Amino acid sequence: MLKTGKVKALFLSMLAVLAVACGGSEYIEEARERAIVAAQALVNSNHDDIMEMERLILDAKSIQSEYILKGDTLAAREFDTCFQNYVTANDSQLAKEIFK
Repeated sequence: MLKTGKVKALFLSMLAVLAVACGGSEYIEEARERAIVAAQALVNSNHDDIMEMERLILDAKSIQSEYILKGDTLAAREFDTCFQNYVTANDSQLAKEIFK
């Protein structure tokens, strides 16, 4: 049998997990959209122009950093995930090179 203190701790832990899971992010949809736009620009860029590709990657990291600076780590992670998923789905060779 669980003691009352352990039950309370377990209950509070479960509430914390639910709050994070359900709490969402006010910027998450925006982060998804901006990630796709940034990833499209990279995928559609001239792959022989390394400087342009580096600039596009830095631009994407800059956008992700905006969410971190706003304190929205969920949006930052979502941006990163959507960016990587889009590049991987649309240019697997490029994805292998940049997501090593």
